[in-house]
Amino acid sequence: MWDVFEHILLFISLYVFATTFTLLLHTFVNKWVPPVSTGYTNLYSIANTYSSTIIRGYLSAIIVSYPLFLFLFLRITKNTLANHDLRKIRARKIMIYLTLVITFIISLINFISIVYNFLSGNVSFNFLLHFFTTFGVSSLIFLYYLNQVKEDRQIYA
Repeated sequence: MWDVFEHILLFISLYVFATTFTLLLHTFVNKWVPPVSTGYTNLYSIANTYSSTIIRGYLSAIIVSYPLFLFLFLRITKNTLANHDLRKIRARKIMIYLTLVITFIISLINFISIVYNFLSGNVSFNFLLHFFTTFGVSSLIFLYYLNQVKEDRQIYA
């Protein structure tokens, strides 16, 4: 039961870390490559007004979630290498597949938004940086856990 608890905490800390890390990168993209002004109140301009507060919040979440994620990741990886039966934990499988679904949905929505903006002629450098930031983080997570599923299938095939 403790291993199930550790896996759930691992994935929660991964979600918090990945989300805040991506949002922090989006904040820096907006700061260094401002979006094109469209004449109406832009959400990015509102966010820039509070950027120091937002950055402080994101950094706080990263400072707390990353060490927790790293500790749990290393501990679970070490335990899994020592005992391959931990790969069979139902909660682990559920969390891995849930993560694969979530990252796939994020990537799909990201691609839909880029095609939509391309068709409407609103693709800017800022928008492309946001796309690559979100797609990059979600793709790395997706590929890692897809590899975990493939390893599980090879071990228990």
